[in-house]
Amino acid sequence: MRYLVITIMLLLTVNSFGQVRNFNRVPNDILKELSKMGLDNSPLLNEYESAYFNVMFKDSLNGFDFTNKKTGFLTGSTGRIKNSKENYFYMQKEHSVNENSPCDNGALYIFNAAQKAESGGYDAAIVYWCKFLLPVDKVVKRLKNKG
Repeated sequence: MRYLVITIMLLLTVNSFGQVRNFNRVPNDILKELSKMGLDNSPLLNEYESAYFNVMFKDSLNGFDFTNKKTGFLTGSTGRIKNSKENYFYMQKEHSVNENSPCDNGALYIFNAAQKAESGGYDAAIVYWCKFLLPVDKVVKRLKNKG
């Protein structure tokens, strides 16, 4: 029984480190611009997407700023590419109007210079709807194969 409780607690918190979990903590000036986010699948974030991620992942940025950054989006344990930035923001928009709509902010991976070069120029990646945290080298490899 003890292991079951520990496992459940771990699963509930593993994806919550370093990110805002509640839209009430996102400034209204950013939330009102959700309609301008996820309009394309370009890995280069627009100003609204950058501002959104700078707030959502504020506790894990360590000086990183999403402005003018190339960001990859992967989903699931297999890291499928087809679920993209458009799908990510569709999920966020749905959740902002209906908190019962499923939503996963994802896990943020910020790359160093070597990882950026190997990935094809990505500065960061957001992996969402993944049952467990992926090693950074697997995320880099999946982004490299994407391009």
